[in-house]
Amino acid sequence: RRAALGVSAAALFGALLAEPRAALAASGVPSSTELNKLVVGYRGIVKLVDNWDMETIKCDKFDSAEKCGSSAQRRAAASSNMAQCSCDFNPGRVQEVMGFKSINHPLYMADQIMIRAQPLLPETADFEKYDSAVEMWARKAEDANVMSFTSSWGEANPGGGRDSVAKYLDRSRTAVTDSAELLRTILTMLPVEL
Repeated sequence: RRAALGVSAAALFGALLAEPRAALAASGVPSSTELNKLVVGYRGIVKLVDNWDMETIKCDKFDSAEKCGSSAQRRAAASSNMAQCSCDFNPGRVQEVMGFKSINHPLYMADQIMIRAQPLLPETADFEKYDSAVEMWARKAEDANVMSFTSSWGEANPGGGRDSVAKYLDRSRTAVTDSAELLRTILTMLPVEL
């Protein structure tokens, strides 16, 4: 009996030791595939920033392009019930692009990839600048997430309305723009092609 317990205890102890090693191996330097996820995510953020109103305002598919095709027309329609076309703000799009809606998104937990990528920096790199950019990116990405979430509830809150939705979505836009610049800084320091 003791021999059987001794073997079982040894097997259990060995399994416990193997688990941290596997975790350490899995959390090593990111692969080129993981680094390329950052590039794909960056391109998505740039597309969002460059096409903000088209991406964050949904219009009825039956409305013609003449009535609500321009950015100003879309914004006016989303801000008012009196517009010629039916449009609504879509703050959830920010959360999608920033990687907060799906664990399969390229930017999901991107800050962890960035931290693990630090050993890939050239010896001449400014490590403090990199660390600061990663930290600020995580903050700005979270700010964008929080402001877009707040925007999604702006109309339902007491004293809120479409103007509240627009106000918080604009704050989210600022954070998204800042995060794009920070992510570009990070990517230019890593061995990836933009």
